[in-house]
Amino acid sequence: MTMPAAPVARRPADTAPRTKGAAAPSVPFPIASLTRSRQSFDTGNLVLGQSTPAIEIPATGGYARWLEVEITVITAGNSAAVAFQADSPSNILSFVEFLPPSGDPPIVPHTSYQLILWNKYGAFSSKPPFCDPLSTPGWFATAGAGATGGSAYVKFRIPFEIDPASGFCSITNSAANKSYLLNLTVNTSAAVYSTAPTAAPAVRVIGSVYYWDEPAANTRQGTQQVPGPLGLGSFSQLRLDQPPITAGDKYIKVNNSGPVLRMLGVVLRTGAGVRVLNSAITDIPQIWDFVFNTRDRWLISDQMLLNDMGTAYGYGQGYAGTKLVPTLPTVDGPRGFDNGVRFWPYFMAFGDINSMYPRSQYQVTGDATLTQIRGISFGSGVGTMEILSNLIRPASSGALYPPNRIS
Repeated sequence: MTMPAAPVARRPADTAPRTKGAAAPSVPFPIASLTRSRQSFDTGNLVLGQSTPAIEIPATGGYARWLEVEITVITAGNSAAVAFQADSPSNILSFVEFLPPSGDPPIVPHTSYQLILWNKYGAFSSKPPFCDPLSTPGWFATAGAGATGGSAYVKFRIPFEIDPASGFCSITNSAANKSYLLNLTVNTSAAVYSTAPTAAPAVRVIGSVYYWDEPAANTRQGTQQVPGPLGLGSFSQLRLDQPPITAGDKYIKVNNSGPVLRMLGVVLRTGAGVRVLNSAITDIPQIWDFVFNTRDRWLISDQMLLNDMGTAYGYGQGYAGTKLVPTLPTVDGPRGFDNGVRFWPYFMAFGDINSMYPRSQYQVTGDATLTQIRGISFGSGVGTMEILSNLIRPASSGALYPPNRIS
C-alpha cells in the first residue's frame, strides 16, 4: 500500500489574488539613467573687469546636476611682489548669474567667492570635507615676484541637485530652443590683488555640465523605466541678502518665506568690505540665536557654533585662551574655517548619522513665517552681513520626504 502524497503547501504569492491592471515593476531612475558630463562653454581669454555676453548652455538631453566652472588666471614676465586680497583668488568673478528659460532662477547673482562658500558648506553633491573647492587637485595661487606671480587656478560648482542618490532637484535641460543662460563678470585688479602683477593676467573660464541622461521608456526586455528623477519640477534656490549692520544686539530678518529652508550661512564684513577676523571677538557676536516665528530654535555661543561646524564638516582651527588662532588646517586654507564665515549645519543633521543628508530637520516656512538671526552683540567693526540661504521648492511633500529616495 502506498502512502498518499503529502499536500504541497502553496506559497502566498500563488494564492494571493492578482490585482487587475496592477502596474508592472519599473527600473528606478538612478539605475536606468547614466551620469554624464559635457563641456558647455569656453570664454577664451578675458581681461580683468570684463563682462561676457550671455553664455548659452546647450541642451544635454537629460537633467543637469551641476555646472562645473574652472578658471585659469595666467600671468607672464611678472617682476612685482604680487599679493592677493583676502578673498582672492576665490573672488575672481564679481558676478555670476544663472537664468532659466522661464520662472524663478535657481541662483540669484553671486560672486564666485560666495559660490565657493556654498560648495564648501552647502554639501550639495559630495560629502564634507571633500566638497571644499580649495582641496581640489590643481587649485593654486602664485604670489611673490616670480615670473608667474599672480597666476591662479580656481574651480567650483554651480549646484542644482541636492541628493546625488536620487537626482532630486536636478533640472531639465532637454529643449534646444529653451536654453539656460549664464552671465559672468571678471573682477577688477584692485579686488583681486593688493599688489598687482606688472602685466595683467589672462582669465579663461570653462564650464562643463554634469547630468543624468534621459532613460529609454523600456529596457530591451520590455521592462518599464522611470523617465526622470524623483520629484521632477522641484528645484533648489540660492539666495543672497546683504543687510547693513550697526553695533549692538540685533535681530536680522531672513527673506525666505514660502519654501523650505535647507541651509543658512552668514559672512561678516567691515564697512570696507573686508571679512571680519575670527579673532575679533569684540566684533563677532558671542551668542547667536536662530529665531523661527519668535521662538528660539538654536541659541548657541559663537565658539560652540564653530565646534559644531568642525564636527559636521571636518574643518577646523585651533583655540587658545580667549581667541581663535590658526593651526593646521589654517584659517582660509584648505579644510580650514574661514574668517567671518558661519554656517548652521543643524538643518542637514550630518554629524555622525550622515546618510547623505537626511531632510528631517529642514525648516518649513510659509508666507507668514518670520525667520530671524539674532546677534548678541555685533561690534562696531561689522558693517554688513551677507546672508546666504538655500531654499528648496519641492514639487510635492512626497518628493521632499519620500519613503524611498530612489524611485
